[in-house]
Amino acid sequence: MPASLRIIYTCLRYAAGAGLAGAFLLAGGLWYFQRRLIYPADMPSGSRKLVPKPSDIGLAYEDVTLQTRDGIKIKAYVIPARRQYIPVGELQSMTSKERKERGEQAMHAWAEELASGDAVEYAKSRPTVVIFHANAGNMGHRLPLARKLHAEHGCNVFMLSYRGYGMSEGHPSEHGMRIDAETALEYITTHPLLGDTKLVLYGQSIGGAVCLYAASRHPDLISGLIIENTFLSLASLIPLVLPQVPTILIPILLTEHWDASASLPLIPKTTPILFMAGKKDELVAPSQMKALKALRGDGKYTWKEFEGGHNDTCLIPQYWMEIGKWLKEEIESEEEKRDDPDEKRESVEEKSSSEDDSGWEHVEDK
Repeated sequence: MPASLRIIYTCLRYAAGAGLAGAFLLAGGLWYFQRRLIYPADMPSGSRKLVPKPSDIGLAYEDVTLQTRDGIKIKAYVIPARRQYIPVGELQSMTSKERKERGEQAMHAWAEELASGDAVEYAKSRPTVVIFHANAGNMGHRLPLARKLHAEHGCNVFMLSYRGYGMSEGHPSEHGMRIDAETALEYITTHPLLGDTKLVLYGQSIGGAVCLYAASRHPDLISGLIIENTFLSLASLIPLVLPQVPTILIPILLTEHWDASASLPLIPKTTPILFMAGKKDELVAPSQMKALKALRGDGKYTWKEFEGGHNDTCLIPQYWMEIGKWLKEEIESEEEKRDDPDEKRESVEEKSSSEDDSGWEHVEDK
């Protein structure tokens, strides 16, 4: 943990045990340090300088720099859907150097495939999943998720590092991250491969809040959402995480809100949402996901619970099986459903999602 955050946490912990005066000190610390606490972009160490590349795990990709309407440059990856990919078993047996070499080969192969109408049409026919990451790390730390979506489910993947994360410029904030999300959608709609594909927004933790906002602003662009271990709002979450803060002060102190009650009702009831909830979530109380489900009301949604915590729900094998099933049933058209036995894609059943198929460190939400 960076020294600055360690000092903040230590001060807040002592304040929590210091009675009424401590409660107000804690409240003051929440107001002053809230963006550092909510957006620990430099955790784990090196996250602002070291961003793994898709080619490091054998995936062809485009490295993209987007400029937002407020002049911030943010980094993103486009990983096109391809019929060819490196099997998990083969990838795991490689050294880091060998994986990178295979990634370079994949990049060259994809450049040649762009001249092939079949390869281009395949990518255009597949859904595009936009990954909005959680509050720690950067987009490169979510490459294992991208690989699952690409190799096992044949999806295009778009992923970005919010402002202030990874190699993106600026400093994270709710206002700025909302702009980043809208900038990403604007880019995707004009992309030669992704522009006409079905868009699925996928967010973990605070990334789910970003998804809900983006879908509420551009409902006509979104075919579905996957929301994992997300909160109803920061105002409702803080009393559960920091019960020492006087509840009456929370609305006054917060400059960051991420309030799903303002965004979720604006998403059309016909838009399918897949809620993925860890029953043992130790950071975002399971009641928060249940509150999102209740807020969805009679809108279209699928609810799935897993015996997972905040950071390891996506490592449970059934998790990816449910995503694959949902994509087929709710997103893919009849022509897109890949029931062809000649199409040799590794199924979720063949590889346990509890195994790290990328070699990357699992980054925990904070």
